[in-house]
Amino acid sequence: MMKKRWMATLLASALIVSLAGCSGRTEESTDESRPVQMQEDTENGNESQNTAETQRKVLIAYFSWADNAILEEDVDATTSPSVIPPGNVQQLAGWVQEETGGDLFSIRVADPYPSDWDECLERANDERAEDERPELVENVENLDQYDTVFLGYPNWWYGVPMALLSFLEENDFAGKQIYLFCSHGTGGLADSVEIITDTVPDAEISDQIFDCYEEDAASSREEIVRWVQELGYKADSQEDGDTLNLQIGDATLTATLEDNSSAQALKEMLADGPVTLNMQDYENMEKVGSLGQSLPTNDEQITTEAGDLILYQGNSFVIYYAPNSWNFTRLGKINDVNEEELRAILGEGDVTVSLSLAE
Repeated sequence: MMKKRWMATLLASALIVSLAGCSGRTEESTDESRPVQMQEDTENGNESQNTAETQRKVLIAYFSWADNAILEEDVDATTSPSVIPPGNVQQLAGWVQEETGGDLFSIRVADPYPSDWDECLERANDERAEDERPELVENVENLDQYDTVFLGYPNWWYGVPMALLSFLEENDFAGKQIYLFCSHGTGGLADSVEIITDTVPDAEISDQIFDCYEEDAASSREEIVRWVQELGYKADSQEDGDTLNLQIGDATLTATLEDNSSAQALKEMLADGPVTLNMQDYENMEKVGSLGQSLPTNDEQITTEAGDLILYQGNSFVIYYAPNSWNFTRLGKINDVNEEELRAILGEGDVTVSLSLAE
């Protein structure tokens, strides 16, 4: 982390490194015209030791470059990866929301940032130098209803985007519990925690902070979910029919299905009975087989992990046992199995897999 800035040239180079490294654990995509995503908190808590935690009203507020830029048609996905939906922070925020059941709020500026990397850096530099507070599109309705806030942001200028300070200063966070998650580059958290603490001195900011490199954000689902659970939050148990059985030889695995139209269509398909797939190995990273019909897609940029169940091109069911990055539809994830174990179960070459809904 860098705590001091010695000269203008050092600041300029630091900004480039910091923005380029807005990784660590987030930064996400956006559409400036998209309405605020407010998702109702779960009303019924778990019957576990974490019941009190899960019943608290939670807000997940985040700033993402991807949610604050007009995407140009010729944007370079190599030099400006964080602006391509879904952005790093947006993706992280979504996983926090899934686990807590809280309301999701994207902090968006009235004047979007350029999607060109260098131009965005230049504007961020000017805002930091002038100590600006960019105007926001909207604010959270009735912040008083929340006693816990998960706050996500990228490391900009070895600190935070100035729009984040606009959001913090326009709201009263006194007495609220705040958990931070940050996407960054080589600058790490830098001065960001100090800046946020100084801006909302009456809030209770936890020292249990989640951060990751931007290039690791897309594959950090398990890590950020584990972090949220360690804080005392855990998603409600799955409803009946949301668990998938996979029979592979003598092994029976279970998987938790996603909450999307693709997984719903798969459940409807399996409601008539088990489906057996003949699956081929591809590139020593996945097993893929035809479903025999097309399902609705919900493609997004995904970096797979062992156990991910993916819908490819609408009609292929894929079990990943190694990483791969592409635009896929996530159907679910196999429970309680690591890469080594899954490789052993799937074996080499072709494999027959039977899918059914858990009763």
